[in-house]
Amino acid sequence: MCTPRVAHAAVVGEQSGIPSVVVAGPAFKKQAEVTAYDQGVPSLRVAVYPGPFDLHSDSELRENAVKIVVPQVTEALTTPLPESASAHEASRKEQKIREIVFTGTIDEVNRSFSDYQWSDGMAIIPPTVERVEQFLKYTDHAPHEEIAVLPLANLRATPWNIAVNAVMAGAFRLAVTGGSTHSFTTFYWVNGPVARQLGIDYGQGLIAAQANQAIGRTTSLIERNIAGFRTKETQMGTFGKVQSWVLAEDEEALKKIGWQPDHVARGFDKDVSTVSAASSTFMGQNTIPSTSDPKILMQLLAYGITYNEAFASGMINSPRTLLITPTTAEVLAKGGYTKRTLIEDLVETARKPTYEWTFSKVYGSYGRVFGSFDRELQRELNDPRAAKGKLPPWYPGAPGWEDITTTPSIARDGIRILVCGDPSRNKAQVLAGGRGRSVKEVKLPARWDALMEQAGYRPLKEFIIN
Repeated sequence: MCTPRVAHAAVVGEQSGIPSVVVAGPAFKKQAEVTAYDQGVPSLRVAVYPGPFDLHSDSELRENAVKIVVPQVTEALTTPLPESASAHEASRKEQKIREIVFTGTIDEVNRSFSDYQWSDGMAIIPPTVERVEQFLKYTDHAPHEEIAVLPLANLRATPWNIAVNAVMAGAFRLAVTGGSTHSFTTFYWVNGPVARQLGIDYGQGLIAAQANQAIGRTTSLIERNIAGFRTKETQMGTFGKVQSWVLAEDEEALKKIGWQPDHVARGFDKDVSTVSAASSTFMGQNTIPSTSDPKILMQLLAYGITYNEAFASGMINSPRTLLITPTTAEVLAKGGYTKRTLIEDLVETARKPTYEWTFSKVYGSYGRVFGSFDRELQRELNDPRAAKGKLPPWYPGAPGWEDITTTPSIARDGIRILVCGDPSRNKAQVLAGGRGRSVKEVKLPARWDALMEQAGYRPLKEFIIN
């Protein structure tokens, strides 16, 4: 009932001199207060609505609003703010960057960091000044240069504090979505020669590989300590949130079948290294193709895309990242498919009956934010994307099928295809999630090869695929 965006709107009102009150569900009160505090309003007024309003009838909503919410709003707007509110800026002074925050044994360090919620509860490597400085040798950025400002906490991400979290995670060698109740997990994929140089895995068990896990845990700790997502405070996943994870594409396999790596399809040279970010509400479910017919294989992938939405209901058109094993991709490539033509056919084939789509949207994840079912159904039937005579191939052509209207399950720009995973298996996997996918070039420092040689790595040029 309260999101960071709603809390931000109240903050803007307060900063403009307009008294504001956020209405939040019980679990969101702390999130609203922390969000406001981090944006310079230490005493945001919050009225609490009792329970999940999506599950309440109109009469219950009205009664709770009148008897419970309105009195809280009235009291909040007529009660003076506490005197301590003006002390906010003093309490927000940044620590001296090199200050020693704790000294003790390895067990004592881990216990202290866990108590302060700086760690995820698992064992960490203490981020000593020496270790952090050693890590910073691998960047040309100044230690305290601002790389980004990460909400909710709106703290500056710098090479120094990024390195601190990386050391803690064991990586010694951000559409941010943690504030969502939908348990979004951020994941990343790396393309280009640096992925192979660093040993970022693209084969069997890839996200469980050491390098992939260390980088994934680093991003999770950055979300915690720089973005400010803390469990039961601002990390609002209803069922929790798993650790972020990282993978790479199998560019050797792509070359063999004549497909482009993801970063090349997005405008980068094949020898450039990139990192891409996306989010998903779950790790996905396997689709197990059992056909050598590329058209039927495409249809099976479309089926998986259709029924693996972000929320399983309520969020049609959510972006999908489709993971395909090299052997599965090879069948498609031999049938004449490229990534581009495969995406075109998937978009045309992955359709739902418009009635089913409307049911999902009206009664699904977002609650009663739409009109009546009949009115919303009529609106969807009039949508230009809806069409008769395009029933997906997994539906039987029973009498009258020509009159069933269907709607595409995904937008044309909503699919990314990554070739990775066990090359001996016939697998595909759909990850569905939020928007805001992005790709950035990896900018390596001038002395990268010399530094990597000292660390025992072969030079980058040896990992270029000719």
